[in-house]
Amino acid sequence: MFGLPMEVITMLGSTLGGAVLKMWSQVSADKAELNKRLIGQFKESEGSKENARKWINPNASWIRRFLVISFMAMAVWILVAPTLFNITTQVPIEVTSGFKFLFLDFTKTVTKYIQLEGIVTPEWLSHAIMAVVGLYFGSSITSRR
Repeated sequence: MFGLPMEVITMLGSTLGGAVLKMWSQVSADKAELNKRLIGQFKESEGSKENARKWINPNASWIRRFLVISFMAMAVWILVAPTLFNITTQVPIEVTSGFKFLFLDFTKTVTKYIQLEGIVTPEWLSHAIMAVVGLYFGSSITSRR
């Protein structure tokens, strides 16, 4: 074959076969090493979770309850304080005047403040309340008894 003696062809075949098998074994060794590292990381992660579980005590639920009640009290205060103390709430509004023509922009935006009386609910308040309530109930649902 190609003018090569059979011994050289046999040697080339065995050399290539040995190289392929060696690379295959190196890949297997690398995978085994990676698995060993992943198992070590998993054990460390589980150890830290176990340490965190040891810190959970009955006082943690009281702290959560205190935080929820505090946040809810702040929300109620934001809603009720203007009515109780007859305070007006300043609300910013952007007023745009002028016109646009093709690529030309002749608009002017000015921020004006208007006064509102009574209970004014900020847009973010309902999201904040739902986030706190969801966090509280979510952590209480998954707690181990």
